[in-house]
Amino acid sequence: MESLIVHPKNQMELNALKSVMKDMGIKYEKFHTRNHNAAPKFEPKTPSDKSAKPARTFKGKPKNDL
Repeated sequence: MESLIVHPKNQMELNALKSVMKDMGIKYEKFHTRNHNAAPKFEPKTPSDKSAKPARTFKGKPKNDL
């Protein structure tokens, strides 16, 4: 089985190529290159304890009574 890789410059060129190949009886398939590699591995997030809040170390704003 032979392979032919083409890089059409625009949609019109791609459509023309598809129609010619269809007329000649050549089967073709699209090769997806963007996500060709396996899915990237990710590190699972460690569940954080939401009930424990950090200590408040700042003072409130002073009140200005005029």
